[in-house]
Amino acid sequence: MKQKLASLFLASVFALGIQAQQRKVTVEIDYGGKKPNETHQIDWFEGLTAMTALQYCATIESYPVKEYIFVTTINGIKTERTVMAWYYTVNGESTGKLAFRYNVKPGDTVQWIYKTDVCSKPDIEK
Repeated sequence: MKQKLASLFLASVFALGIQAQQRKVTVEIDYGGKKPNETHQIDWFEGLTAMTALQYCATIESYPVKEYIFVTTINGIKTERTVMAWYYTVNGESTGKLAFRYNVKPGDTVQWIYKTDVCSKPDIEK
């Protein structure tokens, strides 16, 4: 009987541990070789966006353009327009949305990656 109770207790503790972990969001920051990568776990809450999750783990700078907000610097590593920029994925996939508009779910992994800027257009001299 004691062995059954101990097994039941361990199963309950394990299940609670899994539930607690699923109420977290993982934020990974890949600095593109500029500094060591980081991984953080934060508590999930309703309305948490990919950008807000990043702000819990890092010092960021952003740049507003009309109704958009772009992340331009994470922990001192700055976007170099047309050269390198910050991009993010959720669970390894592009979301098709800007980070301040994408609500993450419990258990999601948000990865911020500093890589070749494929979106900016070079300034054209007139």
